[in-house]
Amino acid sequence: MKGLALYDLTWLKGQKKLLMILTALTILYLVTDGTMVLFLSVIFQMLLLRTLEWNLRAENSRFLFTLPFTRRQYVQEKYLFILGSTLVLTIGLYVVAIVCQPDKMLELSAMLGVIVLELLYFSAILIPMMIRLGSNMQVWLTVIVVVLASLTAVLIGSLQETVTQWLTVIQGNLPVVFGGMAVLGLVCLAVSMKVSEGILDREEL
Repeated sequence: MKGLALYDLTWLKGQKKLLMILTALTILYLVTDGTMVLFLSVIFQMLLLRTLEWNLRAENSRFLFTLPFTRRQYVQEKYLFILGSTLVLTIGLYVVAIVCQPDKMLELSAMLGVIVLELLYFSAILIPMMIRLGSNMQVWLTVIVVVLASLTAVLIGSLQETVTQWLTVIQGNLPVVFGGMAVLGLVCLAVSMKVSEGILDREEL
């Protein structure tokens, strides 16, 4: 799977314009509103999902799937690469945001939990969709990004206004609530991986 990860990293290095835009947005959000910066992890996840669309193009898949790895290993690498990379970025952005705006630690911590859950559930839903639709997913992915951006922006605005009341209501049960949703997200992720393996096994590449 190391070779697959290097292949994905090579593709990612070629997305210089998008990475520069994300870097500029990171700086902008850190200066203006630190809580918004964590939302960039969701955008980064959408960018990484495009590796699936790239890999499954006919001209690329013919070469890629002649390499010495199984389709199951390919699926496992995709989940590890996409989810692992976005989680590392999320933690990094959280630490930087805390350093830059320590007065917003409460909001940032709440938003960190929300974003981590989003990444889990989005991965579970979108990776099988990308494998199933392949190159046709590009248009759908654009629509999904717009919808998710709108929903997350609304969520962030609402959370910033009500985070104190929200934490007061479930203060004693917050670890249980978050832990339960995280466990459910991991179960969904495991099911999603099996579904993705089944879809890829039926594909003619």
